Amino acid sequence: MFVFSKMEPGVLENSGRNVAPHILMVTHVIPYPPAAGNEIRIFNMLKWFRRKEYRVTLVVRPLGNEEVSNESVIGLHKFVDDLYVFDARAKPDSSAEMIGSRVLDPDFQNDRVAELQNGFCPPWFVSDVANLIQQKRPDVLLAEYVVMSRVLNVPEATGCLKVIDSIELFCRLKVTLEKFGLVNYGLDLSDEEEKLLLERADIILAIQHLEYSEIQKLVPDRRALVTGFDLDIRSGEEQHNVAGRVLIIGSENEFNVRGTQDFIDYTWPLILEQYPSATLHVVGRVSRCVHTNDPSVSLLGFVDSLESEYDQASVVVNPCRVGTGLKIKTVEALACGKPHVGWPASSDGLRELGELPYVVAGDAVDFADAIGEFLSDPGKCRNYGAKAQKFISSHFGAEVVYGPLSAAIEEHVSSRH
Repeated sequence: MFVFSKMEPGVLENSGRNVAPHILMVTHVIPYPPAAGNEIRIFNMLKWFRRKEYRVTLVVRPLGNEEVSNESVIGLHKFVDDLYVFDARAKPDSSAEMIGSRVLDPDFQNDRVAELQNGFCPPWFVSDVANLIQQKRPDVLLAEYVVMSRVLNVPEATGCLKVIDSIELFCRLKVTLEKFGLVNYGLDLSDEEEKLLLERADIILAIQHLEYSEIQKLVPDRRALVTGFDLDIRSGEEQHNVAGRVLIIGSENEFNVRGTQDFIDYTWPLILEQYPSATLHVVGRVSRCVHTNDPSVSLLGFVDSLESEYDQASVVVNPCRVGTGLKIKTVEALACGKPHVGWPASSDGLRELGELPYVVAGDAVDFADAIGEFLSDPGKCRNYGAKAQKFISSHFGAEVVYGPLSAAIEEHVSSRH
């Protein structure tokens, strides 16, 4: 286990009045440097906690052979007070392993779900986190994803405000993906299984309004909050735009790979018919997983400046036909004031907020036509860009996103101390 701490040894925590809330967050996701949607989501939440001057203990147990780099440690130290990194390859001691999944899951008996949790929250890890809770005495225990919720069950967590940041609902994932022929959906939970895991929390965070409604149906006796994704408005210079430049940014998950490859194969040729000088930049890990021989398409991978790619883009597209949660690359494009085109799935969690400030296409021809119109009409681009940033300002400011969560945390701390 790697440990980084800013606290002096022996300092008594949570003593006296008006102490800052202390949050202990447990996650399998390494949130720095943030690239994938879940990394950005967790990192932005950490930034908010730092802005509020909360004390944060971050506990990370990466999956498989993933290692936490020095870059990650250095980047995170500005936003957390204590960082504990557990190597998933480490061999636990036998005493910790003897805890057993039945003791860890007193709320239900389900061998399949117990085994699933063992991959994220094995007994030895839960035992170590329990020791940390006893030592640190946090006010809030926050599990990232429902599969990390075992840590909420330990007796040491009594008195803590228990929070699950759902990020996505796994009981809805399989049905959604199978509609589009995607089979690599990873975790597969039934409604009842996800309900039992969610019931471990006092508060459950939904990343968007549709999933908030689903959570309310699953666990009506638990408090749910819409805690989305905060964004700052970016004011890129219009003169930096490259005429005809189209941009895709994405990670390597199957949604992005399938959507991007289909866009290159079927939509991009239609765009070139309308605007022969158009160029496409594909940025991020998704570019490692798609292929093309088209010289107008550049598969760039990681770039030195994502901001520069946004500034140069005339249009940003989200090619994913399916997905869960909030479509972070869509809201990022809107925050940058960029004309945007996406499939209907891109609007999940957005259409409930008001009129969409971008074009939702129904088929490849509509998609290509919308991009072609933007590339040919700078005035239309400016109009949509202004509407996009107004939309983001209204719904995705940090105070709007995290205000209800902070109020719940501070109310709990006030009653506790």
